[in-house]
Amino acid sequence: MAAVTLTTIRSLVRGYLDESSAADWTNAELNILINQRYHRVYSAVVTVFEDYNITTNLVNTVANTQEYDTSSADPIPSDIFKIRRVEINYDVSNANSVMQRATPITNIDAIRVRLGESNLGTNIFRNPAYYYLGGKLGFLPIPDKTGTDAIKLWYVKTASDLSADASTIDIPYPERYWNIIAEGATGDALRFGQQDSPEADKFEQKFIAGVILMQEELEDRVAEETKSVTDVSGENLDFGAPGY
Repeated sequence: MAAVTLTTIRSLVRGYLDESSAADWTNAELNILINQRYHRVYSAVVTVFEDYNITTNLVNTVANTQEYDTSSADPIPSDIFKIRRVEINYDVSNANSVMQRATPITNIDAIRVRLGESNLGTNIFRNPAYYYLGGKLGFLPIPDKTGTDAIKLWYVKTASDLSADASTIDIPYPERYWNIIAEGATGDALRFGQQDSPEADKFEQKFIAGVILMQEELEDRVAEETKSVTDVSGENLDFGAPGY
C-alpha cells in the first residue's frame, strides 16, 4: 500500500459518511476531526511503546544556570512528549570528564536540601538529578561551567498535525492501523448536530476497540527472548547481605 496520507484518510471518512464530495462536511472540518483522532492514536502508541519515535538532542550548559527551556540561548526541544533519558557532562573541557546519566526527580519534595543546590559534593543521589517542570529542564547540582553539547536528551517527540493533503501519519505499521483514525473521525462527524448519534456511537466503539487491539499488538513489538526485569536503582538487592 502507498503511504497513508491525509487525503487517504479523508477519502475513507467520506466513504463512511456516504459523501464522496463536500456537502455537509468541508475538507477543513474533516481535517480537524482527523487530526484530533490522529493525535489520540499516536499517544496510544507511545503509551505502550515508549521508545517509538525516540530522538536525541544536544544542549549547551551555561555556567551557574540551573534551568533550560525553549526560550534559552540554546533551547531544549519544543516537541518533547516523554523524556526517556538525560545525560550531562559537568566539565566538557576536561578530556577525562564524561557524560553521566541524570536520574529523574518526579516529586521535588524528594529533594531534602535546597532545590538550587550548586555543591557537586552534596549527596542528593549517586548520579546528578534532573526535573522537568513547567516546560523547564533543571539540574541538580547546578552546572558551574559553560559546556558545548553538555546535555544529551533522549525523548519521544509529539506528533505534528497533518496539515497538507500529502502529509503522512507517523505510527508504526501505518497500513495496519490507519483505519482507526478514520473510524474515530467519522464518529465525530456524525455527532455534529446529532445527525446520526447511534451510528456515531458504533464508530466510537470501533475506534476504542481498534486502539486496544493496536496497543496489544505493539506492546511486544520486540519479541526476541523472554521479558525480564531491569534493576534501574542499582541497589544491592541481596537481602542476605550484611546490613539487611
